[in-house]
Amino acid sequence: MKNLGGPQGKQLFSQLPVPIVTKYLSHCLTKKYKKKAEIFGPEEHSEYIYLVVSGRIRVYLRYPNGKEFTLTLLDAGDTYSGHTRAFGQAIADSEILFIPVETFRNLLMEVPSFAMSVIGVLGDSLKNSINTIESLVFKEVNKRLYQFIYSLALSSDRQELHSFQVNIGLTHQQIATIVGSTRQTVNTFFNNLQKEGVLILGKDKIIIQKFDIIMERAKDDDE
Repeated sequence: MKNLGGPQGKQLFSQLPVPIVTKYLSHCLTKKYKKKAEIFGPEEHSEYIYLVVSGRIRVYLRYPNGKEFTLTLLDAGDTYSGHTRAFGQAIADSEILFIPVETFRNLLMEVPSFAMSVIGVLGDSLKNSINTIESLVFKEVNKRLYQFIYSLALSSDRQELHSFQVNIGLTHQQIATIVGSTRQTVNTFFNNLQKEGVLILGKDKIIIQKFDIIMERAKDDDE
């Protein structure tokens, strides 16, 4: 499953010299969105690159029958293009920087080495999408849920040697759409883990007390 906001994404712009950042990004439009607000629709802002300044964004496809398919989650520092047919929804209060494509192009021309970092971020996004599709096709739902939690834990702030606090910001219904399951299945899954003492459920967060169990159960059968 997706490595939420991988290192390359978080460091994408921080690696640039301050004068370059000021030159290209200081004039860009910034907007704030409340949790659950829709940020973009298919090709709604095709002339922009989105940069997540803060918060978390769910990128997903929505079909006429009402079904949704989550492609990825974007955290602070992650970028996404506005010319896709995906929707973007804030799943936490978020701030987005809209970078004009022309500005982004000029930035790449002035700092060619920056292009390699961008390619790395795009490669991560592609890998995450492939992982999501592969998981939905070949893996059982419990395996998908364990791998989802494992991925979230790795992107969270580690508290102790075997304990993680994950500020998840997702409802069980939203998690169900990400892993291709139902809210009832997700409820049962988390309740069982809580009874086992593997994790504690909180408001918008989970505390993983036995990370080694999550890691072991997240492994593919052939590992």
